[in-house]
Amino acid sequence: MNNAKLHRLLGTFVVLLAIVHFDADAGNRSGIVTAQFLKLPTNARATAMGNAQVALAEGALSIAYNPAGALSAQNVSFGGTYNAWFADITHSFMAVAVNLREWGTVGAGVTVLTTDDMLVTTPAFPEGTGELFKASDYAFTITYARQISEEFGIGINAKYIKSFLYNDDLKANSFGFDIGSLYDMPILRTRLGISVNNLGKDMTYINEQYSLPTALRFGARTTVYQEGNHLLYAAFQVSRPNDADEQYNLGAEYVFQDMIALRAGYRFNYDTENWGGGVGVSLASLGINGKLDYAYTNYKFLSGTHMFSTEIGF
Repeated sequence: MNNAKLHRLLGTFVVLLAIVHFDADAGNRSGIVTAQFLKLPTNARATAMGNAQVALAEGALSIAYNPAGALSAQNVSFGGTYNAWFADITHSFMAVAVNLREWGTVGAGVTVLTTDDMLVTTPAFPEGTGELFKASDYAFTITYARQISEEFGIGINAKYIKSFLYNDDLKANSFGFDIGSLYDMPILRTRLGISVNNLGKDMTYINEQYSLPTALRFGARTTVYQEGNHLLYAAFQVSRPNDADEQYNLGAEYVFQDMIALRAGYRFNYDTENWGGGVGVSLASLGINGKLDYAYTNYKFLSGTHMFSTEIGF
């Protein structure tokens, strides 16, 4: 990609950031945004690095936050994440990406958040009526990504979102989409990423409408040091959600012999989340083209959360 195209690309990034910033200042939609499960992280590597995810996108697991990352799948890649959330709530994500060579890369993913069964209580029966209920959320995603040039790739998601607040009695649904891109700058040993997530129609519960958690993210990943068996990455991200002020993410990753990775990161301007860390292990010693990642996220007023991810390529 020549300099003129690069300037146009960077100019587009700046314009998009300005537009989203203007829209957010014109009316923060906090309190009327639903499907909050779509904001939860789905990749232990990125989570451990302060959730600076948009420029870290690689493989099937990146479908949830930057579909352009699916382009790194060599043939077929399967990924899965399990997130032990608060109050016995489980959050998981599973995805597959298939490289079709000159036709691009296609993929699919499903995000699930479920609660345990809970007692139905009323003023007359504060200890419970004997009935049980549960809440659950689902997002089904299909992905298409294409390499536009050697340095620049773009991807798009279409998703169907279904939310159940009270068993099958109180529910809502919506359609949405994401757009993401990655731009490599080898001379600077840096990759840029940008994504717009969860654009779509409002969800309606009974007679009330709520927006999807739309967010614009821009970030960079750079190689700080690379010599022999040692590799050090740094990642930065700025995001503008439609229900909060701008948020900033900073993370680092040290990789030794392409076998083990140590990670740490920090989230700025978040209500409760702050620092995180984790580790990643290559499965190559077992003859498997894959990896296993773990992340811990610390919270100011709640106990920390634990996330596990794995991705295997064929």
